[in-house]
Amino acid sequence: MRMTHLLAPLASLALLAAPANTLTSTEMALTSSDGFALKGTLNLPAAKGKIPVVILAHQFRSDRSGWNPLIERLAARGIGTLALDLRGHGASTMKGGVEVTASADFMASAKAVGFDLIPADLAQAAVWLRAQPGVDNRRIGLAGSSVGALSVLFAAPDVKPVAVLSLSPAGLGAFGEGAREKLKNAVVQGKATTLVLASSSDKDAYENALALKDLPGVSLTLMEGNEHGFAYFKEHADLMAVFFGEYLTYHHTGKTYAASVAKKPATPGNVINDQTLADKKKAVATP
Repeated sequence: MRMTHLLAPLASLALLAAPANTLTSTEMALTSSDGFALKGTLNLPAAKGKIPVVILAHQFRSDRSGWNPLIERLAARGIGTLALDLRGHGASTMKGGVEVTASADFMASAKAVGFDLIPADLAQAAVWLRAQPGVDNRRIGLAGSSVGALSVLFAAPDVKPVAVLSLSPAGLGAFGEGAREKLKNAVVQGKATTLVLASSSDKDAYENALALKDLPGVSLTLMEGNEHGFAYFKEHADLMAVFFGEYLTYHHTGKTYAASVAKKPATPGNVINDQTLADKKKAVATP
């Protein structure tokens, strides 16, 4: 398994990203299976050829604008975004002509709004996205925060993303009985490279993250403190952008982010992966 927080050499690539591109914006409007009018914004940077896109699912009591720090960084790497207002939030509060809005009570909102249907909303948005001109329908990513972080994990088998970013996956109670086992099964079936961030004092998110630690394709970045969801942007937004750059553009195009990277590749000693670990073990075992 490729280990994502073993991408230390890629951290330097954050400094080599291209300037922010001019974005072309398209508004998305869909009706969910149970009647919610869902809204979102597709931002595509100027580029030659088809563009990879990350679908963004925000946290509870937020909206699509919360992703702006990451949207800008992804655009600088030639990656588009589809940022949704999740059901009951932002501009997605009308259901069958009646306003249904998330309240400050998470579980009451989960029941009234139907948070367990957010993964299906994301799958529906992915179908819409793949039909848009200029989008590379093979290179789709998912990113979510808090309840959105759980939702993107649950949605992975239907969306079939290349890479998934899950920030503080929390709110498992909204997804019904046996949700943790269903979550693990979804991650396995999704077959995506998955990066999960969680903080030790953020109990729900931390426990959900630990439940995924031995699953194929999953890498955890666990930290001290109680940071949650969008709070990670302050210190880790570049890591997130590099993660998607690695899996949606870097290996898939065969191109480097800047000429200087090609002239000075990372040495094997700076790249920690399965082969590096095997070599180290062999060296230790040799008399």
